[in-house]
Amino acid sequence: MSQAVQSTSPCAPTESDWVAIGAVTLGVTAFAMAQGLTYPLISLVLTARGVDEAIIGLNSASYMLGLAVSTIVMPKLTRFLPPGPLVVASLALSAASLFALSQLDSLAAWFILRFALGFGVNTIYVIGEAWINVAAVDRVRGRAAGLYGAGMAAGFAIGPLGIPLFGVEQGLSLAVCAVLTAGVAFMFALMNRFIRVQPTAMPAGALIPFIRRNPILFIAVLLYGVIDASVLGILPVYLYAEGMAEDHAALVVTAAHVGMIASQGAVGWALDRFNRWSVAAACFSLSAVSFVLLVATPVSSFLIWAVVAGAGGAFFGLYTSCVAILGGAYRGGALVAGSAAFAMAYAAGGALGTPLTGAAMSVSPAAAPAVLSLISGIGALAILLRRR
Repeated sequence: MSQAVQSTSPCAPTESDWVAIGAVTLGVTAFAMAQGLTYPLISLVLTARGVDEAIIGLNSASYMLGLAVSTIVMPKLTRFLPPGPLVVASLALSAASLFALSQLDSLAAWFILRFALGFGVNTIYVIGEAWINVAAVDRVRGRAAGLYGAGMAAGFAIGPLGIPLFGVEQGLSLAVCAVLTAGVAFMFALMNRFIRVQPTAMPAGALIPFIRRNPILFIAVLLYGVIDASVLGILPVYLYAEGMAEDHAALVVTAAHVGMIASQGAVGWALDRFNRWSVAAACFSLSAVSFVLLVATPVSSFLIWAVVAGAGGAFFGLYTSCVAILGGAYRGGALVAGSAAFAMAYAAGGALGTPLTGAAMSVSPAAAPAVLSLISGIGALAILLRRR
């Protein structure tokens, strides 16, 4: 990324605002909790009802479509409301969508509500990344991004736990998640009173120019979205097809999130000491190896848990790397534009990932992790070519 396209702020903080970092981390935990629950839960419910894997993938993609539409209108949203109230309103919309999902039993309604949920949680996803980078000074940016990533991974881990605790067919797990999300909205509103720094509004028309200047960064996040959405939405179906019990399949996804959390300390440390692009390429490479091992490991083996945890830590480290790379290069409205581009890339990747891996499963269950390994390898190669 050349110095010529960087945007700096004349009033960049000299010390990190840890209240802002904590509040945004709390908000993104709620975002991940909602996604972590709805992806495997709805996939398993539809599988039990005999719905085709391709339709399951399309239903998951409706969530990503909500993310994409939210990103398009983000410039107007950030100019209409300050960041704090906007995040609170979005969390409230997410809580309402989750509660409606718990009460309705229609596939058509689930398409609409998953779109609304994606629209709501995307605000904290976009603003959160910009806020973390505004609040953290560069010498601790990698560790702040690691803390933010650990909060997100914790939410991904907590979400699927609702399945064995409250069951698959009942709506209780979705209702509990709705209550927790509403509680986070309330806590965020209280913490927002003590936050010292906030991201600026996103300039109109800044999204496409950012993508044109940073195609490899955009592609890296897009491929991360493919992998992440596939692990959440299709991995439980793959494990179930290979003979694993339904509740265990959901818990193995939680193992991936435990791996995400465990990796963030090391990834954040590496990002503050080594070239951040090199760390991203290493994460892609480890992800490719992990999915190959997933195919080779029997689902009845205890090692399957370790393999899935390793894959989660590897591909999620890529996301943390991209957040740190973004924050090290941009400030002000350009930083928010970059975060919006990340959300667009993630949404596009997620919308592509679940139908792609779902269709691959229609051919052979093992084809799904094989596709994810190939995608990870493509990402590592793209970064290496960029450096040349």
